[in-house]
Amino acid sequence: MQLNESWQWIIALLSLFTLLSLSLNVMIIKKIVSSEKQLNMPSFELDIFPVFEVSQLHTNKFISTDINSPTVLIFLATNCPKCKGKIKMLENLVLHSESQGVSLRIIVHEQMKSIELFFNHTQLTNIIWKLNYTDYKEINPHEISPAYLFVNELSEVEGQGIIDDDNWQHFQQQILGGSE
Repeated sequence: MQLNESWQWIIALLSLFTLLSLSLNVMIIKKIVSSEKQLNMPSFELDIFPVFEVSQLHTNKFISTDINSPTVLIFLATNCPKCKGKIKMLENLVLHSESQGVSLRIIVHEQMKSIELFFNHTQLTNIIWKLNYTDYKEINPHEISPAYLFVNELSEVEGQGIIDDDNWQHFQQQILGGSE
């Protein structure tokens, strides 16, 4: 009888270790899949920012996007709650960026609903470029938002990402310094 109880304990322990091993393997596989997704996140796939005719939201005048100074292009979508949550932070950045020699531009496209309502009562309307949908899809084919492109004075794309990633936070610290 004692021998049967010993075998039952051994089988129970082996079952427990097997279950634990399977659980750890599942967790490791989930981490690997998550890491792969982050590595394969959509990108803007741009080396040079193209020149387009865009409409300035506050004037409805058409201008060229010929970039000749360091510029941060910000992509927001009017149906994106995260984007709406970035408005105050962007207003603060706009106040400080020009004195640092950096232009900020928000890019939207003509098919976004309620653009004026989305930016209502903000100080951002004078930095918004509205593109036609075809041009917008050329520069942001995956419609990533809230996102950014860092573009130098030669229109070369030097960086890109999602607002609040490490590069964005570094940029924000440079612009705001201790004035947050």
